[in-house]
Amino acid sequence: MKNHKLPTILTIIVLGLGILLVIGLRLADVIAKSVIDGQVTDILGVESRVGGVSLGVLTSNSSFSDITIKNPPGFEYEYILTVDRADIDCGVGTLLSNDIDIPNVLLTGLTFDLEQIDDQVNLEILIKHVNEYVKSLPSSTDETNLMIRELKVKNVRLRAKGKIVTLAGGKIDEKIPDFSVKNVGTKGDSSQLTSRFVSIITHVVIHQVFNHPIDGLSNVTIGGINTLLNKIPLLKELPDLPNLNDLKGLGNLILGDKDKDKDKGKDGK
Repeated sequence: MKNHKLPTILTIIVLGLGILLVIGLRLADVIAKSVIDGQVTDILGVESRVGGVSLGVLTSNSSFSDITIKNPPGFEYEYILTVDRADIDCGVGTLLSNDIDIPNVLLTGLTFDLEQIDDQVNLEILIKHVNEYVKSLPSSTDETNLMIRELKVKNVRLRAKGKIVTLAGGKIDEKIPDFSVKNVGTKGDSSQLTSRFVSIITHVVIHQVFNHPIDGLSNVTIGGINTLLNKIPLLKELPDLPNLNDLKGLGNLILGDKDKDKDKGKDGK
C-alpha cells in the first residue's frame, strides 16, 4: 500500500508546485502591470495603462498589450496614444542585470491623436512634462547600462484635427510607413531606468513619425514639437535623428525663414 501511495503523493506535490509556479508567474505579471501603470503615469503626467503584461520569467521574451495614454484635460480625443502590443526580446534576468542589452523591441499598432485647442497642442503638453520629469531625476549613484539594438515600429496611424491642420475640413488621418532605429541606449540609476526608457522611446518614436512628410500639418506646430524634443536632457544619448525642421514635404523651414528675414533687415533688401 505504501508503495502505491508514494507515486500519488509525488504527483500531488508536483501538481501543487506547478500550480504555485503558475500563480507566482501570474502574480509577478500583475505586480509588474501595477508598477508600470504608476511609473508611466508619473513620467507622462496623464493616466497611462497597460492592459496585459507577460514577463519573461522563464523565457527571454516579454510582452505588453493594449497600452493606452490618455489625453491631457480639455481635449476631445480620449487618448493621445494607443499601442496594440509591445514585444521585448529579454526576460526578467536581463532586466535585473547592470548591463541590459535588448536585441529587439517591436511596437505594433500605434495610433497618435494630435490635437490643438486654442494655443494648446496635446503632444507638446506631454513632451514638456517628460522634459521636466527627466530634469528632476536625482544624480545617478549606481549606473546601469540600457541598450536596444533595434527598435521596430509597425502599423502607425496619425490622426490630427484643430488649428494644426491646414487642409480643408480640418482633419488628417494618415498611415505612417513602418520604421526602425538601431542602437538606442542610455545609462543611469537602476531605479530611473523606467523613466529613461519611456523618455527615449517617446523621443525616438515621435521623431520618426514626423520624419514622414505629412501634407496639411502646420509648420509652426512641427517646429514647436521639435524644439521641445531637443530640450529633453536625454537627447545627447540618442543616435543621430533628423531635425524635424529640416524635413522635406512640410513646407518652408520655420527657423530658416526667420533667419532670412533678419538678414534682409540687416542688408536693407
